[in-house]
Amino acid sequence: MPFLRLDVRRPGHADRTVYVPVTTRTSYLLTSSEGGLVLQFDRGDVVAARVRPLTIGDIGALLRRRRRHKRFQLPLGEGLVLQPLFHVSGSQGRELARALGSLAGWGFGTASDNLQKTLSRHFDGPPAEAPERRPTVEPKIAVALHLHYPDLWPEFEALLEATGRQFQLFLTLTQPDAALAQRVQARFPGAEITVYENRGRDVGPFIQLLREGKFDPFDLICKLHGKKSGQSGPRMVLGEIWRQVSAFDLIGSRGVVDRIIAEFERSPETQMIGSRRFRLPNEWKGEKAAWGENRAMALNLLEAMGMPGSRLDFFAGTMFWVRRGALEPLRRLDLPLAAFPEEAGQQDGTLQHALERVLGMICTKIGVASDGDMTTDSREADPIG
Repeated sequence: MPFLRLDVRRPGHADRTVYVPVTTRTSYLLTSSEGGLVLQFDRGDVVAARVRPLTIGDIGALLRRRRRHKRFQLPLGEGLVLQPLFHVSGSQGRELARALGSLAGWGFGTASDNLQKTLSRHFDGPPAEAPERRPTVEPKIAVALHLHYPDLWPEFEALLEATGRQFQLFLTLTQPDAALAQRVQARFPGAEITVYENRGRDVGPFIQLLREGKFDPFDLICKLHGKKSGQSGPRMVLGEIWRQVSAFDLIGSRGVVDRIIAEFERSPETQMIGSRRFRLPNEWKGEKAAWGENRAMALNLLEAMGMPGSRLDFFAGTMFWVRRGALEPLRRLDLPLAAFPEEAGQQDGTLQHALERVLGMICTKIGVASDGDMTTDSREADPIG
């Protein structure tokens, strides 16, 4: 992750921690109306090489793209502002600036609570939580995890183990991996591991588990996958944040899971709960952007299920908790894996992208969860609660 923790300590002011974008060599413009400033990074390999005045090149870069640079400012309080100077970092800086622009388009601006809290969780772990009330009836839980990238297993292993709950793990892969299977079985002895052809990303294997009746004995299903959006560049950064935010909001701690399950118990009409940060449409992604190139295919699927009037409302990235019963219309479609296209790096307009939208649209009431809270919205309510 191209970020570092920065601790800000000023005499007479409360200490503050922010998470700043960084490349292998990064310059920042720091403006302050007061003195007595101490900066300290928490990594020993970070060296503040020197302090220098602004150059003509710095000023020119800031003036040429004033609005763009302003988006990356980090207010530190009491008139103190940190401004990354990405032009100094060459191609790395340009790439990181594009990545931050992509994040801002999803509501994860550099200084936003969305991004700062996510990075705090990434670097520092979950905050301490008070014990949550356990549901009066323990539901039977299935966790469906798809990993095209096996290197992400340790991330999910740690989160799942920390939930403190009994569940049946269904792990789907696109290639046999004996070492991974051994590690998974050692940690979760009852796990079922299935290898599917690489079709339909995470959605195709999930639909096959549904078709095969694997979820039938369970009340609730938590659907997760090891999302990546490229191996480098702006899409990679977006994919890392996307995956971690969704996972933190759904299985980030015992308290997070307890709140979600308690909400299902409290509200029998709630059929799906996902990350509030990726529920679409929202204030950053309107209906046109949320549909993408998938409207016609999604509406055809809904009509085939007898649900033509459903409103667009879904969790981008297809990670959520859902009641097994809510998936019955989709099961009746009986979509084989061969119905999904072969993997070719498609970014939109495929059956899996249409189903990403349909999965939310077939639910009559959706809840939104985050690492710290949880609310529900009906179809008649505002789409982002």
